[in-house]
Amino acid sequence: MMGIGGFTPLDGFMTHSDWQGVCDGMKMANGLFWPIPITLSTDEVTAKNLNAGDDVALFDPERDEILATMKVTEKYSIDKAHECMMVYKTTEDEHPGVKMVMAQGPCNLAGPIKVLSLGGFPEEYGDQFMTPAQTRAEFEKRGWKSVAAFQTRNPMHQIGR
Repeated sequence: MMGIGGFTPLDGFMTHSDWQGVCDGMKMANGLFWPIPITLSTDEVTAKNLNAGDDVALFDPERDEILATMKVTEKYSIDKAHECMMVYKTTEDEHPGVKMVMAQGPCNLAGPIKVLSLGGFPEEYGDQFMTPAQTRAEFEKRGWKSVAAFQTRNPMHQIGR
């Protein structure tokens, strides 16, 4: 999603200060509204062997390809239960968001990415595939001033804030 612009204006995975701000107030460190952390986690052994300034490959084993590279700017650990409670208002393992967060590695890596592949989206969706930038251009071409979107699977949400 980041590679096709689905998380615009993010250019990479969140720093600790962005993670903290999103969890505690739905705002990144720069004040931009953002409701759910966008992080890249890894195991402790991998994180131990990485330093700020290192370039890493983001590999998709299902497609057997490198999707992007990332320049590591920071590595940090988080309180997963805190993230789950603040974002999903629960720490119950049955919640799919909680399950995902709790299954992630204990260390997060932050940094900007350089996209190398669209990860199969164009092949999967054919003529219906458009990046957010392409959809915005199409809206402008058609003269549309107001556009509504509805996502039926895994919508971003927070209740009671």
